Amino acid sequence: MATRGGDRSLLRRINLLATLRSAHDEPRTIAALAGATGLSRTAAESVVLDLVELGWLAEHGQSGHPGAGRPARHYRLRAEAGTLLGIDVGPHNIVATVADLRGEPLASAYRAVPPAASPRSHLDAVHDAACQALESAGRGLADVWVAAVGVPGVVHRGRIEQVGNSTHGPDPDLAARLRTLLGCPILLENDCNLAAVAEHWRGVAQDVDDMVFVHSGNRTSAGLLLAGRLYRGHAGGAGEIGALAQVGWADAPARLEALRDEGRVESREEVFALAASGDEEAVAAVDAFSQGVAFGIAALALAVDPRMVVIGGGNVRAGETLLKPLRRYIDEYTYSRIPTVSVSSLGNQSVSLGAIRLALDAIDEFLQKAVTTAAGFPAPTASAFAAIDVVEVEDVVEAVDTREGV
Repeated sequence: MATRGGDRSLLRRINLLATLRSAHDEPRTIAALAGATGLSRTAAESVVLDLVELGWLAEHGQSGHPGAGRPARHYRLRAEAGTLLGIDVGPHNIVATVADLRGEPLASAYRAVPPAASPRSHLDAVHDAACQALESAGRGLADVWVAAVGVPGVVHRGRIEQVGNSTHGPDPDLAARLRTLLGCPILLENDCNLAAVAEHWRGVAQDVDDMVFVHSGNRTSAGLLLAGRLYRGHAGGAGEIGALAQVGWADAPARLEALRDEGRVESREEVFALAASGDEEAVAAVDAFSQGVAFGIAALALAVDPRMVVIGGGNVRAGETLLKPLRRYIDEYTYSRIPTVSVSSLGNQSVSLGAIRLALDAIDEFLQKAVTTAAGFPAPTASAFAAIDVVEVEDVVEAVDTREGV
């Protein structure tokens, strides 16, 4: 059935997208939307009615004072019209987050993965976590427009080129396998890159355009945000300095494992706890670990001169027991040139939230292309975005703190 926004000129579709973007963050009046888009009030009202009929916008109450004339109507993005899925596919844990079209998280779910899990079991854990998160949000797989997935290792043009710290080789067909499993378009990205995006979008680096994110957990790896944009390098490997053995990131965990080999502890957490209590051997182990991690951070920081270094991953739960020596060595190696070393405020959801941001930007990019290539403006349905995985992921994530995309 044709709609008022179905078969309009290119200019009309451009105005539809501009108005939709302007209504993204909060309900706005026709006058406010006209001012934001440069349209006349009459033209803005016509475009808003098209978007209401398509299902993108809905009326959201009225404002005004008694006796001051007809109240102004407000229109809001129907964020509930679409469902996005962000998934962190780590080697030991899966985190799935469900969000609406404004990127607001609706629910999350977590699954642990045994160290010896097969690739098939790993995929089953992804499916279970996604379904649990969707059920908690009152949604189903059929509601998902797109799922963005963070994985450890190098991702280039939507394909995994190299996997870090894995007994299994890279699976270049992972996106296709996940699409079959989840039944929706799949976008792949490096997990640390997504964590960097999330910190800039919703975390401790919202006002920072030059930032290094460092994951410190079962592995150490990094993502870079430069000039407000995710920096991947020419083949997706930016920040992967841990591949260079001389940096010491691969050897650093052995400093903590020594106490376990001696039978004194059973986990890294116990090492940190002993260090916090003043145990000299544990303090020395944490200090040596911090020194090894700090060396790689300093190498990155001296190369790109960030305003902030954000530390995330499971090890940050140790608090100042880890952060105090880590900051000391970073200061020493960088000659105190890094003004701020902060801890991630997003916990284990940093990657899945960054994936939600990637999905949002991919939708906006898809709409932008549809404006110039489609016969009509897409309706807010999962089927309308079924081809979204043809978007080149490398061109999607932009300055997420200023972008007004859908």
